[in-house]
Amino acid sequence: MKKIGVLAFGDKGDGGVYQYTQSIIDALKEENTKKYIIFVNNDDSRFDDYGLEVRKIDKPKSNVIEKIIRAFQHSVCLRKPYFFTKNELDIFGDIDMFLSPAISAYPHFYMNKPFVFTLHDMQERYYPEFFSRYERVIRWLNNRTLAKSATKIICESIFVKYDIVKFTGVNQDKISIIKSPPPEEFLNYTFEDAQFEKVRIKYNLPNKYIFYPAQCWFHKNHIRLVEAFELITKENDDIYLILTGSQQNNYNYLVKRIDELGLDEKVKHLGYIDYEDLPYLYKMSQMLVMPTFFESVSIPIYEAFSLEVPVCSSNVVALPEQVGDAGLIFNPNDINDMSEKILMYLNDENLRKEKSQKGVERVANFNHEEYRKKLLEVFVV
Repeated sequence: MKKIGVLAFGDKGDGGVYQYTQSIIDALKEENTKKYIIFVNNDDSRFDDYGLEVRKIDKPKSNVIEKIIRAFQHSVCLRKPYFFTKNELDIFGDIDMFLSPAISAYPHFYMNKPFVFTLHDMQERYYPEFFSRYERVIRWLNNRTLAKSATKIICESIFVKYDIVKFTGVNQDKISIIKSPPPEEFLNYTFEDAQFEKVRIKYNLPNKYIFYPAQCWFHKNHIRLVEAFELITKENDDIYLILTGSQQNNYNYLVKRIDELGLDEKVKHLGYIDYEDLPYLYKMSQMLVMPTFFESVSIPIYEAFSLEVPVCSSNVVALPEQVGDAGLIFNPNDINDMSEKILMYLNDENLRKEKSQKGVERVANFNHEEYRKKLLEVFVV
């Protein structure tokens, strides 16, 4: 039986890739034509009860010399496991094919094993100012090398597929568009009435708030969101903005802007929250807002749809295709447009109900069985 190694080394700091990886494993856990082996960091226990073999390892950190040599390997596509320990060679050695939900070369590229990986976006080509020169070089090397050496590439939208062909030169037949459902637990989620108040007290949540779960990366557009929110508070003084996610490279600018706008009491950044509480934060909100500058497909939008929560989203990349008529969309560069669309929801409960119901209908056909069938097609070599 062919052994497929699923690389689940990501953590909550990786943003949507974390949930994306969980959706993949949710889909594959019932599949029995192949043996799936999950690779995680030593301290990761989230897949221990999935009924699959889980192998734990601490990914070794590379020193400067190793990084230089590995960059050279990428540039000439030299797929050799230099610097791998005996333990690494043993733990990965029996895998027939790897599946990497993230842009990573470890360990599959170096071990010269067949692999499938997901290329989520190439936003550095559109917003180079969001990345340092070093980050742009690394993304270019990884994207080009992995795209050329992969057996198959997965992406989640036509937009990204065209970008992959345009910027890496690979044949489009190598690329499969497979849209991921939200993690299984979000579909047909069962709420417990008593838990709502517990979660509200735990995070000191206000009665009426807009919700945005995202890492504080530049492209997530927190700054314009709070600027639009400041306009909203002039008409709705009882509304709050709740943010979750890690304090990434834009966090200090965000805190400064919140202070400048006098929104310290109205905007709450909760940081990481317990994953089991996330559905309740969605459900108690007035809406999910997704003001991002660049997103191939947004997992939070699907999560909101599945929980019957209204969605207000930017109109970039594939998001209009994803949202369809199940939400309101706006120009993420225009704080007036953003605030107007959010106010439309806040001022019209019937509109919120109408759009949230359409969101439920939009994900009604999502299931992990169909997702599994599409994933299996990329393992055929």
